Amino acid sequence: MSAKYISRISLRSISLCSILLLLLASPVFAGTGTFGSYIGVDDGGGNTFYGASQPGSNFLTAFDGHGLGTYTVGDSLLLSGAELLTWKSDGGDVTGAFVSYNVHLNSASAGTFNTVNVSWTSNSPLNDAAGNTFSGSGDQKWANINLTPDLMSGLGAGSYEVEVYFMATTNEGDRYSNNGGSNYVATFDVNAAPSGVPEPAALLMAFAGLLSLVAFSRRRR
Repeated sequence: MSAKYISRISLRSISLCSILLLLLASPVFAGTGTFGSYIGVDDGGGNTFYGASQPGSNFLTAFDGHGLGTYTVGDSLLLSGAELLTWKSDGGDVTGAFVSYNVHLNSASAGTFNTVNVSWTSNSPLNDAAGNTFSGSGDQKWANINLTPDLMSGLGAGSYEVEVYFMATTNEGDRYSNNGGSNYVATFDVNAAPSGVPEPAALLMAFAGLLSLVAFSRRRR
């Protein structure tokens, strides 16, 4: 075997070793991510949390596939709470959290999503909405929602879906809690408002008409 051929093999070996060392020196796994999320809804009785991505042994009613109820045009149904659990390690940093939602008829596709900021609440150790405790060194909870939009604003009678997903911004790119890309989808129905109560003037006119009919009937006798 010639020295030139041996030299080529050595150079190739060195190159492969260098590539392997670079790969080992670089983080194989991301240093940021999400590991839990919850959605809060208020129909007038106070905030109720539902589970989106539930990480612990304590579970809440799942938001995805849940029927939120039947309402009437003019009622309110608030997105009253949002909670996102994140983690970071190896130089990763989570810089923000958001919840996005869209309301549409069951027979239609989701259009543009509205996004609400969810502010940082606490570092580890922390308790989530279901009462689970987490103590990983980089665990964080984001749960201060800065708006409580009315999911029924402007809606008419019909059957609706509300789709929700979460996003965390990090120094490594965005991280999502979105049910594998399908989002978390709950349903609710809206009935038409009942017929309005007659105005006092209309009642007086009807009463006057009734009196006239009674008087006319008596005269005919």
